Amino acid sequence: MRQGTINNYIKFKKSFGGVRKCYEGNPAIAVGGFMCDPALMPTYPNAMAAGTLVYANEAADARSITPIYTFKVLAVDAVANTIKVEKFETGSIAKVGMVLGVVGSDLTSAVANVSTVTAIDASNADYDLLTVNAVASEGTAFVAEGDVIAEFNGTTKKIKAIPNGLTYGDNVLDPDAYAIDIDYIWNCMEKPVLERRMPPLTASLKKALRDNECYFRFSNRK
Repeated sequence: MRQGTINNYIKFKKSFGGVRKCYEGNPAIAVGGFMCDPALMPTYPNAMAAGTLVYANEAADARSITPIYTFKVLAVDAVANTIKVEKFETGSIAKVGMVLGVVGSDLTSAVANVSTVTAIDASNADYDLLTVNAVASEGTAFVAEGDVIAEFNGTTKKIKAIPNGLTYGDNVLDPDAYAIDIDYIWNCMEKPVLERRMPPLTASLKKALRDNECYFRFSNRK
């Protein structure tokens, strides 16, 4: 039987900024009580990195967090149906069964094509190699190097959720946990948020944050 205390963060940092320290200012943390379904968390011992996009449902009977995982595409093989994506120090966040699509300029619109992850090679420290059911439609690949892809709804072909916050620190799910609480932030304007140290963003994702009254001063400085 496993013994010991819970929430022992050794490799990752649940506190301000995470292992990559993506915040320089003093982020405004939303009043707590937000829970995340363990099924939405990365597989232990991998972590949800600080700066991960989230949708926070503030309804009194919900108070839940839905992560919106994004991936930077490093390479695509339309023959082998593989997508190579960047991996952070916090480990793999992709899971078999995830439906992925390219993040476009309008998050409210459906995309033409999505792909389902069927296998993951996580053996490399710098990237994951995702095998999907298809990366091409009528012979033309709909995802390319440099794209940002995210988890989509397989039925509507729309992004899984519209973000209204970012995670405050790294979050890892203990193997014995049946629930996990997530702190999220909505404001950090005093000093920059270093976007090269956090999961990839697009102009449309930043706009969605602004539209949801989230205020961040993003910087490309690393």
